[in-house]
This record gives sequence, structure tokens and C-alpha cells, in this order.
Amino acid sequence: MQKLIKLISFPFMLLTGLFIFTTVVSAQEINYHTYKYGTHQTSMADGYYARPAQVTVDSKQYLVTMIIRTKKSLSPYPVQVLTIDGQAPLNVVKTRHGSDYDYRYSFRTNNLKREISSQIKIDVPHVYQATHNISFAFDTSHLPQLTPRKKKQVAGSRPVNRTNSNQAKKVVHSNPKIVTAQNKQAAQASRQIAQNARNQRDNQRHQRLFYYVILGGILSAIVLIGIAALMVVNAKERKK
Repeated sequence: MQKLIKLISFPFMLLTGLFIFTTVVSAQEINYHTYKYGTHQTSMADGYYARPAQVTVDSKQYLVTMIIRTKKSLSPYPVQVLTIDGQAPLNVVKTRHGSDYDYRYSFRTNNLKREISSQIKIDVPHVYQATHNISFAFDTSHLPQLTPRKKKQVAGSRPVNRTNSNQAKKVVHSNPKIVTAQNKQAAQASRQIAQNARNQRDNQRHQRLFYYVILGGILSAIVLIGIAALMVVNAKERKK
């Protein structure tokens, strides 16, 4: 009977292990500083952030996971991340850490050598409410390099019209500041759209995997309850 119980419980254990493995595999710990936005002065929010951060390389990007840890006396989860590197936080999980509260979240980036900006909301009831802009400087000395993406060449593209090309160059040189600003805005908008799409896919994947783990646990529990009921019935019949 014990062998049967172990055999039935194995799928649940396997799914749980798979979920944990996919979230922590190849994680690397790195330290970081928390600054007031636009300065190198330590932010008042620095004390909320637990070190180190966890970094994994995923889809030719860094997936950075950070933890905000606050005391019980400040109320549950008084610090909320509104944006991080221009995007909504990924994989937000709220848990207890002893008597403290942990707010875990992630974000993606392909460049951790620059400062990463973030906007957070602090709400300690009847004490302090405010929104702060902060920035992070990460220690990237031991991080692996990302594999550069190869540029795709479109087959059958039309030859460049040199006349139009020369005219376009004249326009660019006539007012390079305007063109540069427009290019930056277009590139930033394109990156943001792509990043939001990746975030949505990742959230859906994690949600599906989480449901599979829950379903496996429910099925295992039902089977174990059935086995226990059969054991009770058999015991009663033997007594008769």
C-alpha cells in the first residue's frame, strides 16, 4: 500500500519540482545600489531592498528578480512597484519571510550595465504615502555576455533608389536633431511593444504551469483520500 501511495504521489512531486526548476535554474546572484533618480545619492528606499538580486539568461535577455522586504510594523506590503525599466513588473509574488513581508518581482532587460530606473509607491497607513522615482546600478562583473541577435536579411528586397536616398540624406543633414529624436522615439516605442508582448507570453506560461501543479496536487489528494477510504472499509470488513 505504501508503494502505491508513493507511485501516485510521484506525478505531483514531479510537477512541483519542474515548476521550481524552471524558475530558479541557472540563477546567478548579483549585488546592486539603490539611488535617488538622476543622482548617485542613496535612496531612502534602499533599506527595503533585500540583496542580492537573482539573474538568469532567458531568450537572449537578462531576467532579474528582486525582493522588497518590509517589517510587520509597516503594514503588509507597503511598497509596490509601479514600473521597472519602463515596464510593468513580472511574476509578482507576495509571501511572508518570518515576521516580515516579501514582495518579489522580476523584469527583463538586455543591458544591465546602465542604470535601471523604477517608480515605486510607498503607503504606510496614517504615516507616509508617496510615489518615488529611483534607479539601480547593478554589479555586472560576473554576468555572462548575451548572445547578439543576428539581423535578418529580407529576401527579394527592392534595390535602393539612389536618387531618393540622396534626397533623404539631404533632409537628414538639414535638421539632424529632429530626425535623431524621431528615431529614438520610434525605437523606444518598438522596444516597449516587443517587451510587453514578451511579458504577456511569460505570464501566460507561468500561469499555465502553476495550474498544472495545482491540478496535479488536487488529483493526488483525491486518489489518496480514495485509498484511505478503501483501507477503512477493508478494516471494518475484516473485523466483521
